[in-house]
This record gives sequence, C-alpha cells and structure tokens, in this order.
Amino acid sequence: MHRPSLPRPVLLGLLLLTASPGFAASRGQAPSPPAAALAVTSEVLVDGTELLVVPQPASDTASLRVVVRSGASHDPPGKEGLAHLVEHLVFHGSQDLPGLELRARVEAAGGTLNAHTVSHATVYMLDAPAAAFVPLARDMLRMVTSPMLPGGKRLERELGIIQTESTYHFKDSLLGSQIEGALFSSVSAAYALIGSRNSRGRIAREDVLKFYASEYLTSNISLVFTGAVAEAEARRLVDEGYRLAPALAEERVAPALEAAVFPVEQETRAANTFVTLGYSLPHEARATCRAVAALLELRLLLAVHVKEPIVSGVEVRCLNLRGNDLLLAFAYTRSLDGSLLPSLMQETFDSLAKRPPAAAEQKLLAQRGRREVDGLSSAGPALADALASEAAEPRQEGGTDLGFLRPPPPLTPAVLKDFVRRHFVEERSVRIVSTPL
Repeated sequence: MHRPSLPRPVLLGLLLLTASPGFAASRGQAPSPPAAALAVTSEVLVDGTELLVVPQPASDTASLRVVVRSGASHDPPGKEGLAHLVEHLVFHGSQDLPGLELRARVEAAGGTLNAHTVSHATVYMLDAPAAAFVPLARDMLRMVTSPMLPGGKRLERELGIIQTESTYHFKDSLLGSQIEGALFSSVSAAYALIGSRNSRGRIAREDVLKFYASEYLTSNISLVFTGAVAEAEARRLVDEGYRLAPALAEERVAPALEAAVFPVEQETRAANTFVTLGYSLPHEARATCRAVAALLELRLLLAVHVKEPIVSGVEVRCLNLRGNDLLLAFAYTRSLDGSLLPSLMQETFDSLAKRPPAAAEQKLLAQRGRREVDGLSSAGPALADALASEAAEPRQEGGTDLGFLRPPPPLTPAVLKDFVRRHFVEERSVRIVSTPL
C-alpha cells in the first residue's frame, strides 16, 4: 500500500539499499547545460533534528522527506516487521486530519504521498505542485510526528495488507536482502524487511507505541526540503507542523551498527544473474572512493556492456551498510553469457591500478560527473530522494555527507595505485553471485 516508488532501473530497484537517482539521470541522455551551484542549507536544529533545504526557485514542484533513522534492523527480536507496521499505521493520520483525507487532498492536487521502510531507516515522502505544497507538507509533518497509531481492527487490517505485500510486492527486494544477509549474521534474507507471519503476529499495539516513542525522536530524524520551497518557508513549516518534543541526551537512538565478517563469498541459484563484487573500506577512504567508483564504473561499462554486451545494468557505488563503508559493483543480466560476468568484473577490478586514467577517460569522467550533479540540480523529487538516502545512513555523530553533490575529484595515478594497494585486498573482499547456471 505504501510501497516506495522505484524510479531507478531494475538493477538498484532490486537492491532497495540506496536511492540516489543519479544512475538513471546520467545515462543515455544528451548533456544538459550546467546548472547553477546548489545552495544547500544543512543545520542541526536546537532539538537535534537535522534540516536539509535545497531551494530550487525555477521548479514547479516541491518535495519533503522525513527520514527516521530506524528501520527493520531496529525491530525487537521475535517481532520482526514492527518498523514497517509502524510506517503503515502512521498513514492512518494525526489527531487533526485522517490519513484518508490527507491522501485524497494530495491526489487532488496532483501530488504523491508515500513511504518506505528499509533496513536502517523509514522515509516518508511528499511531492506536490508548488502552489499546493505548503499546507500539504504541514499536514504530513503533523501526521508523522503526532500520529494516532490505531490498534484493534485497524491494526489487524494493516497486518493483513503487509501479508499481501509479502506475497506480491517484496519479491524484488530479495536480492537486496541477500546482500545484507551475506554480510551480516543477524539478517535473514527470507524476511529481512517485513518479518514473517509469525513475528508480525506477536506484535501488539503496546509494541507499536513503544517503538514509536523510542525511535521517532528529534535527534534521530532528518527533514529534507527541495524544489520550490525557500529556506524561511521550510523553517515555518517545521515550526507549525513538527510536533515531536526535543529528545533528551539520554534518549539518543543508537545506530544499528554491525561488523561484517570478511571476506564474503556467496553463490546462490536465481532466475537471472546478479553479481555484487567489491571491498570493505575504512571510513576515511570515502572521498577517494567516489572517484575510484566513477572510473571503475566507466571501465566496467566498457568491459561488460560495450566489448562484451552481457549486462542489462551495471553500477559502482560507495555506500554504508550498518556502519560498514564499502565499494561495491553491481551488475545484472538475463543473458545466457552471464556465467562470464563474475570473471570479467574481477578482471576489471584487478587491472584498475595497472592502467592509470588516460586523458580521454579523465575528460569523460569529468563530463559524467558534471552531468550527474547537473541532473540532481534540476530534479526536485530526485534530489530529495538522493539527500534522504544519504541522511538515512547510520551515524554515530555528525551530519549528512553531502559530498555526492560535487563531481568526484580527478584521480592521479599515484592516488589510484595507493587506493587499490591498500583496499583491494582479498581478506576484505565481497563476492555475491546469483545465477541460474
């Protein structure tokens, strides 16, 4: 019912791990004129809430994302599926406005209201035409921060809806669950996000209220505004619609961190071939990781899409899972030549440092980096999704990493060789292959 929209290609639609739309925006399209630099407000409010605002005055829409950094990984043992159930119950509305009425108003205005729960976060999403945005955003904030959270028949009804989702709608999230299941011993790929019928059956309204009270805290939330909304307007909306009491220091929500055991190697049967290869990195390597990922993606596209047209999609990402920084390459194919994909990808990894970026590659990487940032600059909802994805990452301290809003820096041969020598080591490798062969 409240499923995430999946604007990206099937490759990362299958993952449900990240939500940056740059992958779709930067492929197969003519270069767009350079966009103006993004004016980003990034601030932690007095109550601990993080506020991210990117005004885009030329946009005809505005977007709001309420990012709660608690998801399925915060479910109590034996009651898996609780975070997702809370998401459903929030949509029943606030004391001011029933959820059905708010959804009807959003639809009548030509907007969309949605939410999704992933491992580490729950994200509530509103996109609406600029003229209708402010009152809708105010009511959405009130809904998320002062919900009724019903019990009884309405709770039972939502449990029934989730059971239907588990049958029909979460099949395409299994590969993402498989990746987390391969990395973390606590994750069951069978029902990582929404639990099982038995675990959900043990959830009572008291569990819902306790989860909301302990996880929906100001210090655990980021508010993201993009599009036709000025910073002053965003602040007024927070003042008028945001109803959570400031969190006390002792109420801080601990991030769901878990150390993965490396190396990771897993091979399973599947209808199509999906390959994940990469390495674990120290957190301080993240800035260089983005530049290395851009070069590696370019060479993988050449190796498995141009020279050997095998893949339907390929992407290389620097991401954080449960506190672990990783550089991962994802590739998906339905081709019968999919058996060649793991070895071709590994060869591309292994040869990376032996071939310094050529001048033509540097030029192309710069063009692609600018185009991706320009694409985000001109896309309100897509930019909101990208910011929400970064804001959702588990954190011990500090704010959202906004480095993805800048093109990756040029890679020198020395930096590339040092990065590969330090981090592309077998004992910290990840190799996950799903294949019908």
